Amino acid sequence: MLGRKLLTVLTAPLVLSMSVTAACSDERDGLSELEGERTPSVERSVGFDGNVVRLGVIADMTGPGGALDRARLTGVETYWSDVNTQGGVGGRYVVELDILDHRGDPQIAEQAVPDLLEKVIALTFVNETATGAVHPFLVEQQALGVVPTSTLDWEYDPRFLTHVPPIEAVVLALLENEALSNWCVITDGSPLGIATRNASMRAAEITQALNVTLIELGEDLNSATSAAACEMVLLEVAENFQSEVIDSLPANREIYVRAGSVALIGRTDLQFAYLDSGPAWDVDSSEGMRLFLAALLRHAPDVEPDTRVRDGYVSQIRLHQLLEQAVAEGDLRRPTIFAANETQEGIDMLGLAEQGSRPRSFNIWLNNNQDEVADQRGWQLERQLATENVDALAN
Repeated sequence: MLGRKLLTVLTAPLVLSMSVTAACSDERDGLSELEGERTPSVERSVGFDGNVVRLGVIADMTGPGGALDRARLTGVETYWSDVNTQGGVGGRYVVELDILDHRGDPQIAEQAVPDLLEKVIALTFVNETATGAVHPFLVEQQALGVVPTSTLDWEYDPRFLTHVPPIEAVVLALLENEALSNWCVITDGSPLGIATRNASMRAAEITQALNVTLIELGEDLNSATSAAACEMVLLEVAENFQSEVIDSLPANREIYVRAGSVALIGRTDLQFAYLDSGPAWDVDSSEGMRLFLAALLRHAPDVEPDTRVRDGYVSQIRLHQLLEQAVAEGDLRRPTIFAANETQEGIDMLGLAEQGSRPRSFNIWLNNNQDEVADQRGWQLERQLATENVDALAN
C-alpha cells in the first residue's frame, strides 16, 4: 500500500509529502529504460536534489469534489509506484509527490502554488477547479502541469499536458451524431461547465442542430427539460451536484455524462450513456490495460478499478516520457523539459489513449446489466465517435 507522511499543515491548504515506492517488477522496462545507453549524471535543480524527483499535485482532496480527485490520485500514485519499482526515472531516481489540498477553493490553490513550485519539477496533477489559478505561475516558471481533462484552451497551451479529447470536441461529435434530436445541455459555472455551454451553441451552428436548449444549474430542471421536450441530455456539473441534478430530471431521457466524473446512478427510468476516451475494460484490450490492472494489484489491491482511477494513471505517461528524456540528456531543469515537450511527438500511450492526432475519438457506453456482452461494470459499448469539424469549432 502507498504510505503518506504529513509534511506541513498550513492555515489554508493541506500539503502532504508522498514517496511512491514498491517491490521489484519488470513490467515497465519500455518506459523506464533507454536501451543501450547509459544515463549521464544529472545536476541538481528545482525539484531534484540529486536523488529524488519531486512532482506536485494540486487537487481537491477533502472538499466537494474530493471523491473524484481521490480516485484519480490513486491512479497517479499507482503509476509512479510502478516507476519506482523499476528504480525510478532513468532507473536511478525515485519519484515523490507533494500534494496540495485546495479543498475545492481556487483561491487556496493560487495562494499556495508559489511555495509548491519552489519544491517540485512539474505539477503532475492539476484538477479542473485550480487550472485557471495555477496557469500564470506555470507561465512564469516555465513549468509543466498535467490536467486530467481537456478543453481547447488547455489543449493548445504548451504548459498543460493532456491526453483526452477536448470537451468541446466531444460536444460537437455528439451533436453531429444526433443533429435531429432535441438536446438539453445542463451545466454549472465550473471551467468545464462553461466550456461545454459555450461549445454547445457553436457546435449547434456548425452541425445545424436546431433543437439545443441550454439550462444552467439552479433552474427548475424538471420543468425546463420537459418544456424543451429533450430526448437527449448532456450533463456537465460538478460531482457534488450530479445526484441532485439527475434526481430532478423527468423520466424517459437519455443522459450523457463523462464516465470519469460520476458513479452509477440507480434510476431505472433513465438511460445513461457514459463518454469515455479509454479502451475497453478488458485485460486484453490493450497493453496498457494489462499494465494498469497489474499495477493496481501490486500497489492498491483494495481499490476497485474504475474509469477515474485509470484516468489518473494514464495522465502520467506523457510527463514520464519527458522526464526519462531529460535524465538521458543529464538535464532536469524546467526550461529543458518545457522545450522537449514542444518538440516531442509520437508518444506510445500503450493503447490507453489515442496519440495526439486530431480528431481524437471517444467511446459511448450504455449501462446495460442484462446484456451478455456488457463489461465488468455492466456497460455495453454502443459506438465510437470523432468529430469531423473540430477545426471549424476551434477557429
